Amino acid sequence: EVLGLWREGLEASDPMAKAIYEANRQGIEAFLQDHPHFRQSIYWNHVILVSSIFGRFGLINSDGTKAIYNMCSHIRHSCKPNAAWFTLRKGFPRGKRMLHVISLDGIQRREEITVSHMEEQVLLQPQARRRLQLAKTFGLPCHCDRCVANDEETDERIRYLLAKVSTSLATQPPTDSSTSLAQECLRELDQLLPFSMQTKAKAKVLLATALGELLQRAAWQQDNRPANIVLWTGLDPESQEQRLKDSKRLYETAGRDFEYLLGQDALPILERMESGYAPVQDQHKMLTKYRDKDDPEKESSEGFAGIPFEQKPQGYEPHLPRPGMPPTWEELFKRNK
Repeated sequence: EVLGLWREGLEASDPMAKAIYEANRQGIEAFLQDHPHFRQSIYWNHVILVSSIFGRFGLINSDGTKAIYNMCSHIRHSCKPNAAWFTLRKGFPRGKRMLHVISLDGIQRREEITVSHMEEQVLLQPQARRRLQLAKTFGLPCHCDRCVANDEETDERIRYLLAKVSTSLATQPPTDSSTSLAQECLRELDQLLPFSMQTKAKAKVLLATALGELLQRAAWQQDNRPANIVLWTGLDPESQEQRLKDSKRLYETAGRDFEYLLGQDALPILERMESGYAPVQDQHKMLTKYRDKDDPEKESSEGFAGIPFEQKPQGYEPHLPRPGMPPTWEELFKRNK
């Protein structure tokens, strides 16, 4: 079954496969010339093929091991991927690779499934840098739709929007204008990069936190109306309701993104996010109950990424610490030791 991965004619159509096969063949020939008494020990052609298959189709897992997969090993790279995978490191079967759809529009019938074989930060670079990195890593140029289009204006716009989001989220204390600008930039980024990304998910968490701070500030202002204070944010019910809905949506979409991209490694992040999400969810339920009695919105019992709080996926650790929302991206995504 493994040998079947090296289909007939592969070397003619895949320069990288040909180079790997030739390097392995020459290495085996050199070994047998130095040790001719091993020539009849095993079928060396199979050794060459298996080594070439692992070299060409083997995927490196997060624990450093390398494996080949019937489907995942044949999925091609794209700088605009519609799927992502992660490897199960806990539970059974250990080492199984899970594939999740990350395209915001889903995968259409007969559409090719693609993933990114590079670090996420590379996908934010211009086309020339992306192609150079892929060539260095895999020895092949990228022929995905995004690279073929080579839209320099779009690449420049992506970098501009990321800088604006970073600046807006760094505004302290957050304001209506800074959060609105961040929301607009994230919506446009979703159009230009229509797939889940950790970078966007991090920004969504920080934006949801900023909106939550505005809600708390509005409540404090409401309680202190008699005092002569500066109104930092709107007190009208419509503005507060919209902030609440936006914050809830941002937490939930960010949670799904983290789960789809990181799998079990997302659990510590989801635990941290839950401390910020829970009060938002409670307020939203109360709003739904008392404000929309005639047409109540159906509430889901699900937590982040479709995971009910009482049912966590394989490898869940119930005693993870529950600190408050950390103030920076680095602290938010620092892995628990």
